[in-house]
Amino acid sequence: MSGETEWDDIQIKLGNKAAPPKKLTEDEIFDLIQEAAQYASEKEKQEKLDNASLEDLKEMEDDEDEQVLEKLRQRRIAQMKAEAEKNKFGELYEISEPAYKSEVTETTGYFVVVLLFKNGIPQCQLVNEILKELAKKHRATKFVRIRSEEAIHNYPDRNLPTILVYFNGMIVNQMITLAKMYGDQVNAKDIEWWLSRCGAVKTEMKEDPRTAKKTNITTTSKSLNSNRARIEDSDDDYSDDD
Repeated sequence: MSGETEWDDIQIKLGNKAAPPKKLTEDEIFDLIQEAAQYASEKEKQEKLDNASLEDLKEMEDDEDEQVLEKLRQRRIAQMKAEAEKNKFGELYEISEPAYKSEVTETTGYFVVVLLFKNGIPQCQLVNEILKELAKKHRATKFVRIRSEEAIHNYPDRNLPTILVYFNGMIVNQMITLAKMYGDQVNAKDIEWWLSRCGAVKTEMKEDPRTAKKTNITTTSKSLNSNRARIEDSDDDYSDDD
């Protein structure tokens, strides 16, 4: 009998009631535990193989099938080559006018960040140092700099520094001067966030750091005004006593 009573069996048959779970024997429970343990062991082994380095695979030669290890070895080598090809830059390269096409506008498959600069302009030097830092961090993106007069003849100094972001030969973003970046107060986080908005780099930041700056400035301003008001009230109190 499936149910506790004959009436239960009729209701189960009619679909009006769910059948109670089947009671397992001790042998069936033991078999299920064994299957679960075997599955966990095989899964752990597979994860170990999938994440193994070339050195790890070499150490497994006596314990694993050679064909399986060779396939994993070739896959790992391919992954390493792809990673090396992807993260192949890492510097802020200086280029000249003749190389602009080959180094910037004719590139495909990755972003190119171009700094137009001129010696003697402090903000150009500031951005130069920031891009050096970001180039080391975001090695899949190509960072270059070029003297403004070589990139664009008669380019006005008032537009410097200028940052151009290229992808597949097209300009996808640009920054002309640091006016929108708090000028001399700009830092690597500000520019990293700006570059991330067009996909040129990946960032772990969740919000524009300039928003936090605005909040801090507003909070500080309110605090100063509040303190000033308290001081003025205090002065008035002393004046009344006189």
